[in-house]
Amino acid sequence: MIFVLCANPALDRLLIMEELSLNEVNRASQVTETVGGKGINVARAIKQKGGNPRLLIFEGGSTGEKIKKGLEKENFLFTSWPSDETRITTIIHEEKTKRHTVINEPGPLVSISTTLACLHFLENNLRKGDYLVLSGSLPRGVRLDFYALLIQISKRKGAFSVLDTSGEPLRRALPAAPFMIKPNVREAQEALGFSISSWEDKIKAVKIFQNQGVELVILSDGKRGVVATYRGEIWKVGMKKEVEGGGYSIGSGDTLVGVVVEYLEKGKSIEESLAAGVSCGLANTFYPGGGIFDEEKAEELEKDILIERIKD
Repeated sequence: MIFVLCANPALDRLLIMEELSLNEVNRASQVTETVGGKGINVARAIKQKGGNPRLLIFEGGSTGEKIKKGLEKENFLFTSWPSDETRITTIIHEEKTKRHTVINEPGPLVSISTTLACLHFLENNLRKGDYLVLSGSLPRGVRLDFYALLIQISKRKGAFSVLDTSGEPLRRALPAAPFMIKPNVREAQEALGFSISSWEDKIKAVKIFQNQGVELVILSDGKRGVVATYRGEIWKVGMKKEVEGGGYSIGSGDTLVGVVVEYLEKGKSIEESLAAGVSCGLANTFYPGGGIFDEEKAEELEKDILIERIKD
């Protein structure tokens, strides 16, 4: 079973326009609303690959009701606990420049009783061999070591914890040694305190995380691909030739995480999992929504994936 915690879900409001003009009245040509948040994007990618994850969310207010109705419409299995009003994320996509501007509202205030209910649920429901994905930011009121506590529960239960967050929650969780992390270059730089630009820098970074007890580290760098380390071996994953992705980069990293976890849960090799994750993440850029991709496009892209094992 794959559990996915999305502690800070959002209603994603996408505004598509030709180009954003500052200090001017702007008009969108298209407006869409989808259920979002990193964890929900991850679960959506898992579901598209045939999995049936259980989503765990904190939600509240009228926006929270929209979130739950959206999840029901997508046939998600989910458990929710109450919070203050769920946030709305506004995403402005410019067709001309392919730029994205993301405006995140403050997350809701979550009570101690809600976080305790989530802890107790996982204590009672996690089983050996399960996966627990901890994805995204933590809302107000949730202690910064919350992910660390959940990683410790996973270890006691014999489950695999997967962490995709940033800032202080990431720093607090690393000493608990999750099974897998998926930082991007900026997040890794913040966590490790040094600039990461070259492939040598990336290899150095994943080795540091590995030495902290993380078994699988996937360091992503957009169209430049990923560097990954798993049980002492290092891989560089990219494209054989330059491929122009679509204009929608939001949720591509979440797609990668979801597909890798689904493949590992099915018993696929690390090479197969990385190739599928990278190709599906790139395929996601052609759609305005996290965790959404065309299977044929992903398979086409996967033919051009190059995986190199790097000798230490």
